[in-house]
Amino acid sequence: MNSKWPKLMLISGITSAWLLYDMATVSEAPSRAPAILQYGLLACALIGLVGSLAMLASEK
Repeated sequence: MNSKWPKLMLISGITSAWLLYDMATVSEAPSRAPAILQYGLLACALIGLVGSLAMLASEK
């Protein structure tokens, strides 16, 4: 199987984990704009992870 979905799952998973770690270990609250951007990026990464899992499952 030479599919792009496992690569996308890996990238999305790493990005999600990094953003969650970054948000959990922050020492002070960020201003509003970076916080909104960070939550938006996390949402996109999680949607990409779930979508790639679904696409990989539908290939088999």
